[in-house]
Amino acid sequence: MNRWSLWRYVPPAGPVLSLLLIGLVVLSALLYYRAVKIQRFLEPALALSQPRNEFTRNISQTFQREFGALQVGGLQARTSSIVIDRSLLFTADGALRPSSTVIIKRLSRLFLSLLGDTRTRNNISIVLVSFRYPDDGPKLAIIAGREQAQQMAGLLQDSLYEAEPELGAKYKAYFAATVQPEHLRRGQSGVIELRIIPSELLHIEVLQKLVKYTH
Repeated sequence: MNRWSLWRYVPPAGPVLSLLLIGLVVLSALLYYRAVKIQRFLEPALALSQPRNEFTRNISQTFQREFGALQVGGLQARTSSIVIDRSLLFTADGALRPSSTVIIKRLSRLFLSLLGDTRTRNNISIVLVSFRYPDDGPKLAIIAGREQAQQMAGLLQDSLYEAEPELGAKYKAYFAATVQPEHLRRGQSGVIELRIIPSELLHIEVLQKLVKYTH
């Protein structure tokens, strides 16, 4: 059998191309169907996360404007809170360090900027100036640590108002000084957390975006 006789068993080009085109159409339809299903799943998820993401992004961007050029170890933004090593602002006996003035000034400007924006302010319920104290050890030491933490929390809150008087004059109702116990390992320093608690309006905005997917 020569090679020319083998061509008799090769199907015509027309039907082969037709089958290929049909296969491509079926594959495209399948991919489109799956893409639509994925989109229907992702859209509600994105709608749920968008208001919260915008809220945290606004906080992060404002933080970067104030502290981006100032390299400070022991100070960082985490989602909707700012965490600071206590030793960065306070001495061991609970007094403010002279070097804390620059950081407190920038923190005051940060909160003044956030609260000065109507949309952001509507999504803020309260800002907790939260200090932690060790809850292990002798009872008298725990009580003394809690009292010192309460004094420092109030001192930092008042210092924020003094650094930017407009902050205290207009937005004092948005701040609260608080303390919370924490089990500290030996050698670990306490931290200060300026926690921004979202308001109910942020959750309402999430529900409003979700409404159109429930029909």
